[in-house]
Amino acid sequence: MKYKAILFDLDGTLLDYEKEQYTAVNHDKKLFDLVNSPEVQGYETIGIPSPDSQEMKAAFRRAEVQQNPETFLKNYFEKLSLKGIPLPGAMGILKKLQGKVKLAIVSNSPGEVQDPRLETAGLSEFFKHRFYSRDIGIAKPDPAILLIALKQLNVSTEETLFIGDSITSDQPAAKAAKIDFFLFKGDFSDPVLQRMLR
Repeated sequence: MKYKAILFDLDGTLLDYEKEQYTAVNHDKKLFDLVNSPEVQGYETIGIPSPDSQEMKAAFRRAEVQQNPETFLKNYFEKLSLKGIPLPGAMGILKKLQGKVKLAIVSNSPGEVQDPRLETAGLSEFFKHRFYSRDIGIAKPDPAILLIALKQLNVSTEETLFIGDSITSDQPAAKAAKIDFFLFKGDFSDPVLQRMLR
């Protein structure tokens, strides 16, 4: 295989983020839309805006959610951390790669939420190396978080493949870092990916 390290995004690539979100908000469409708002996603990714900020309060008003943002978000992330649903094929590809290349997670999220989800999904054993934007203070599409991962893994950009599902964060981060990228669209048996992993 050409690569010595393969980096994976987590939500929407290895774990079923949408299904887990719906469960965490009790299948309430209004709350689902709220937790996918730029404000809540920004808080999840990098901690900004804070729950007590005017921006966050405005997001809750727009969503017509009367709950206190700080209390709601605390409860939401606690519930989300309990859910870990692997996407079809995730376990298989990780078993195939285990021991052949270095594996790492690079996710726009907090480790305190993602680590339990990996454990519940049965995927934690594959990832000794995990890089979370909320903990590091850098989020994709900033390529710096990928370069931090490469430095710790002691591999070059040419020796690395990044697999992710987002054209707004994963793909541009990989391009800026000059790392090979595969845009995951729900199928780990995709012939293009299989060729890349030969």
